[in-house]
Amino acid sequence: MRGGSSERLVVRASRRRGETRAKLTKYITVMLAALLSGGGSALLFLVPLYADPALSALAADFDPVPAECVTERRDDRLGLDNCTWASCREGCTSDAYKCTQLHVKYKAHGEEWRPAVLYVNIKGCGYPPAVDCDNFTIHYGYVGARYSCFWSRADTTVVVPNWSRGEQVATVTRTLALPLFLSGCAGIGLCALHCECRPRRRRRPPRRPPRLPTLSPDETSVYRLG
Repeated sequence: MRGGSSERLVVRASRRRGETRAKLTKYITVMLAALLSGGGSALLFLVPLYADPALSALAADFDPVPAECVTERRDDRLGLDNCTWASCREGCTSDAYKCTQLHVKYKAHGEEWRPAVLYVNIKGCGYPPAVDCDNFTIHYGYVGARYSCFWSRADTTVVVPNWSRGEQVATVTRTLALPLFLSGCAGIGLCALHCECRPRRRRRPPRRPPRLPTLSPDETSVYRLG
């Protein structure tokens, strides 16, 4: 009786351990799956809004030394055909039927004046509170306004009023590196829990017993005599 009861206790303990392990695996799986889906959703949301403008700004290669800018002309246009570009637009996905285009000239490093167009950023659009087109137009949108600006070495006809390379790099790091790192860790954790990630060992073929040498009739007779 004692032996049977001890065996039952061992079985119950092993069952409890198995149930606890299964529950823990389930909770960890749910957490990792939520982290993986959240990282993917964050990438879908952050890339077009923040990462893409920051990467475009880095590709534009703005001169870190500010230049002197003067607004020469302001065009307030109506119609979709007339608003192929705008100096500032709130919202980057919708079509603009009303736009303001600012034409400026800038002077960099003691060189001659160059014509350019002024954008609030490299995309010419954004979302509040980072982009406020009313304040932008009031500050830069009258003829004769003087201010410092940064010109693009990739396209010398584009200038922006504000630029910081470190800020753009930090934006790319926050919006791309962090979600990718979290998603990668979650994917590795799920693989470790539910997949056989270790390489399978190749099975060695069974060894065959050594073959006995075939003997001629004369040799067999000799062995028998011996």
